[in-house]
Amino acid sequence: MSSTAPTTDSNLAVQVEALEIKATTTTATPRNHYHYQHHLLRKYSSGEDEVEEVEDDNEEPRSLRRSPVTHGPSPAVDHSHGLARLLKNNLLWSKAIRERQPDFFDRGSKGQQPEVFWIGCSDSRVPENEVLQLAPGEVFTHRNIANVVISTDLNCLSVLQYAVDVLKVKHVIVCGHYGCGGVAAALSDQSFGLIDHWLANIKDVKRQHDSNIDSIQDQEERCRALVEINCRNSVLTVAKSPIMKAAWARGQVIDVVGMVYDIQTGFLSELGYHVSNEKDLKTHLSVHSDALFAARKNTQL
Repeated sequence: MSSTAPTTDSNLAVQVEALEIKATTTTATPRNHYHYQHHLLRKYSSGEDEVEEVEDDNEEPRSLRRSPVTHGPSPAVDHSHGLARLLKNNLLWSKAIRERQPDFFDRGSKGQQPEVFWIGCSDSRVPENEVLQLAPGEVFTHRNIANVVISTDLNCLSVLQYAVDVLKVKHVIVCGHYGCGGVAAALSDQSFGLIDHWLANIKDVKRQHDSNIDSIQDQEERCRALVEINCRNSVLTVAKSPIMKAAWARGQVIDVVGMVYDIQTGFLSELGYHVSNEKDLKTHLSVHSDALFAARKNTQL
């Protein structure tokens, strides 16, 4: 990263300490249903114990900030609207950032220089910036149901190409997560409508490892195994892409790593699928399903 980019430590301070907002509701009267009491954590740069409090707006509801670019015919969002809390949180968030790092947004507006490209699941419980403790501008992201990467998905591949060829990221993280609803649905014989077409990709992965996955008696553990194998498949699909092969051929230092997030503990773990070049890729492709699951059993002992 260039010398003008914000440092990870200072960004972490902003992300973790300056921006955590706690909201409590009071329902004394209908007008106060969206009456929130916000608190910003103590300033990151001081060792003080006091908490800075942002007073609530006790006035009658009024319109919140509106973009001057286009003024559509819809009425402005006021304080009685369900999104009012989110817009107020945004104002507090922006204010907190600017108070602690006045030039933060100015620097960010000049471009992004992330070192990490994250391919993850759309699940709202796996927010990559918070999981990795990185600030805005430090992780480039693509998310879909069950972090599936297939060679015909132009959306995902376009993002991958931009990350590799333009942003020059150093790491591509493919992250699955235990308790994934998409993977659980793929294990089922039930039809879920349109998403069945997407889940067919995970079912294809399962068929490659049917005997080993079906031998697991516990349904939850079977799902965890498919989460891991599905992530492995996406790692290998990324690594086999012409985008990655071209990057390695020109000497670009970049790796593809498979990880899994445990929503019950908050822990992120590497799965042992780490591809840094064509030689690594051939090694991973040569590993038989039985060997993968034997290693998995040994890890659990």
